[in-house]
Amino acid sequence: MIKYFLFKIAKIKSGCIIYLSKIEKLFFKWLIMNIDIEFTPNPNARKFVFDNNLFSSSKQFDNVEQAKGDVLAEKLFEIPEITSVFYLSNFLTVTKNGTIRWEDLEENIKSTIEENFEKIKEFNKKTTSSSNENLKKVEDILDEYIRPGLAMDGGGLEIVELTDDLILSVKYHGACGGCPSSTYATLQGITFLLKEYFDEKIEVIAV
Repeated sequence: MIKYFLFKIAKIKSGCIIYLSKIEKLFFKWLIMNIDIEFTPNPNARKFVFDNNLFSSSKQFDNVEQAKGDVLAEKLFEIPEITSVFYLSNFLTVTKNGTIRWEDLEENIKSTIEENFEKIKEFNKKTTSSSNENLKKVEDILDEYIRPGLAMDGGGLEIVELTDDLILSVKYHGACGGCPSSTYATLQGITFLLKEYFDEKIEVIAV
């Protein structure tokens, strides 16, 4: 029934027959492409939230070179004021420089996302960071206690290295990447949790 309805609307509006598959594609794209914009603790970062989970792993781009091969990120970096792009789960965080107001930039970012929406699925593949058992335990703790809170503020956390003598190097992404409070407060929280639930000898540093 809905197919017939969409088809009739297409004929009335355009005055010609449009392939039903194209109408369906546009219709369902419209259904899932609602984008909400949220503030983050970093005034130079905004969080663009989708209705559905689109990313099964995180992705950080800090410059044009890193964005090569990712059409959506490449397009976003064509906006001169953008300095980083971060994907995770159902949101995308964009960081800008201080030369432009968000009011003059948000709609440009939203339209770029919408125009390149199909490219998002290229990053919808689950990846495993390491087979190391200790690293997996640390990842699980961060996934349960730390990353959800960072994600609410438009940020993320990547493990750079876990040495044999239990020195954990982490890197903040998204809105948290340029936020001093995230580096200080959450680093203490991460250290406390890992000492409690993993090993009291572990030390955590941000790189």
